[in-house]
Amino acid sequence: MRLKDKVAIVTGGSSGIGKAISLGYVREGAKVVIAALHEDKCQETVEEIKRMDGEAIYYTLDVADLEAQKKMLNATLEAYGKVDILINNAGYSRRESLFEVTPESWDKILDISLKSGFFLSQIFAEQVIKQGTPGRIINIGSVAGVMDFHPLSIAYHVAKAGVIHMTRVMGADLAEHNITVNCISPGSTKTPLSSSADPEYREWMSEGIPEGRMANPEEMAPPAIMFAGDDAAYITGQTIYVEGGALAVYLGRAHRHDAEHK
Repeated sequence: MRLKDKVAIVTGGSSGIGKAISLGYVREGAKVVIAALHEDKCQETVEEIKRMDGEAIYYTLDVADLEAQKKMLNATLEAYGKVDILINNAGYSRRESLFEVTPESWDKILDISLKSGFFLSQIFAEQVIKQGTPGRIINIGSVAGVMDFHPLSIAYHVAKAGVIHMTRVMGADLAEHNITVNCISPGSTKTPLSSSADPEYREWMSEGIPEGRMANPEEMAPPAIMFAGDDAAYITGQTIYVEGGALAVYLGRAHRHDAEHK
């Protein structure tokens, strides 16, 4: 077991990618704190983990509430006495054109998808330094941070680009404290949000992926396990794209377009 006795906080850990990572961590011996908004889903995930003979608790919160973040960290310490791994997975998006964006929708997307991860990482790092133990921060970005996906929200693209760049800067800043910071950026993935979309939109989301399909949430667990383990202690500030080759195709098309218009 590569994560035996490690304690991991997973925001948005009750569904989709967050849940897949949580279950993957439990299989590797970690104790998991499911930090998410909806109590019923949190309870279901914790019960599933217990059926696996794993150990987990949950804490319901709005991750954009910075005071709630501190209370959640304290609850983790009360339950397990330490914390080793943080998965900043919680995010929010809505489809809207550039001219439909309002100050309120912009702030909500940035607060949940970017700001919350920074400040939770801040208090997590402070605790790990106090413990004198290694720490692992793993951010969940998106290929939307480096690609344009009409008609996703421009605020979501900005937030995910920020997550990717935050990973680089934070990785450099925290290296001296034996805390690594890395990012997993999924491509189109089958989550509860994408599954609720209309069939035409799901088909559009799959176009241009060389592997010919959307990812399953479980396919994000292996890199999350790798980044959290001891073998990745010398890897920091990096982003891995789990997207079935979509980014390579996108960049190839962009280069061809540039060449044709020179």
